[in-house]
Amino acid sequence: MDDSVKPQSPRYRSTLRADQARLTKRRVLDAAAQLFLERGYTGTTVAAVAAAAGVAPETIYATFQGKRGLLEGVIDDAIAPEGDRHDELAAEIATLPTARERLRGFVGFCCSMLARTSPFHVVIRGAADGEAFAVALRTRLLAARLADNRRHLARLVADALRPGLSFEQAAERFCALSSPELRHLVISELGWSPAAHEAWIATVAEAELLGSGPAPADGRAG
Repeated sequence: MDDSVKPQSPRYRSTLRADQARLTKRRVLDAAAQLFLERGYTGTTVAAVAAAAGVAPETIYATFQGKRGLLEGVIDDAIAPEGDRHDELAAEIATLPTARERLRGFVGFCCSMLARTSPFHVVIRGAADGEAFAVALRTRLLAARLADNRRHLARLVADALRPGLSFEQAAERFCALSSPELRHLVISELGWSPAAHEAWIATVAEAELLGSGPAPADGRAG
């Protein structure tokens, strides 16, 4: 045997398989996302996704356990895509000097995420008419979004809320304002631009959470 041709190590083969599996999963998620948006949940089949991704249907069942898992995988990928800087961006927003700046920064952060996720929420709402799992998925996503809002708002503006507004009320109002349903209404149905939607959310959120006048000192502004 030629000494210059060395057999691949088990670790190399394992890494190669992992990379191939990741790329295959990426193709499947991209194909599923496109088909769900084009055809809705009912009109999308595992066979169609497999054909579009260039994989066997068995691969999809092994990875996602079927069409329900595909939809969950697509929405989870939209919320936190590969390479997402979620925590870094949130940390950067937290360094802004005033509560109003931090809140507006967080609105921009949420609107960027909504641009990715809102179209798939339409698919989920459509599926919820006849699929109990889609109802449960909507409930899970709402609970996760509210929990995420609580976590970030506690860090960004909790000490600057307007008098008479509890933290829980603030989190729920922000959750409603930054909902995918509201984004779909104003952009897809009323024809607003994404910039107009973000500016309006920022203005309403500021008035609702911090009040119309200068926010009370929160110990963090210079």
